[in-house]
Amino acid sequence: MSKALKRYLADDLRNRLGDERDMIVLRLDKFTVARANDLRSKLRSQGASMTVVRNRVAKHAFETLGVGEITQLFKGVNAIAYGGEDGAMGVSRALAAWSKDNKDDGIEIVGGYMEGKVISATEVTTLATMPTRDQLLAMIASTVVAPVQQIAVQVSEMIASIARAVDAVREQKEAANG
Repeated sequence: MSKALKRYLADDLRNRLGDERDMIVLRLDKFTVARANDLRSKLRSQGASMTVVRNRVAKHAFETLGVGEITQLFKGVNAIAYGGEDGAMGVSRALAAWSKDNKDDGIEIVGGYMEGKVISATEVTTLATMPTRDQLLAMIASTVVAPVQQIAVQVSEMIASIARAVDAVREQKEAANG
């Protein structure tokens, strides 16, 4: 492959990534085009992308982007998955779901790059099981609201017991006068 072509491919990879620096590295072994298209459509539904990369071209592109450490994960035929609404977390969820449905289809999560550091395949799998931002916010909101809700129930119960006591006194006076 000529240097001009390698330079073009590296520029293309940098353009595809844009400002995105969080990504997941996949090793593709016996991976068919049909499977690749299926995975790409799954990632696209999450707003993410997958690009098969040549190792040397990727090394050059990533070094110029300042994320050269990720190239230590590149051996054999590799692809990177990146982008999406939740970044690497959303991509890892989509990959985990796809891998669960398509076992033995020639894909292996090798690791990734997130928040300025290389992460292992185990850490990527852990990311996939973590709750989303919206789920975390809901958990926090329910934790904050629970004590307030309990106070409201207690106050409501106190008012109701006072109302029952007043009603009982009224019934006694009516019975005494009646």
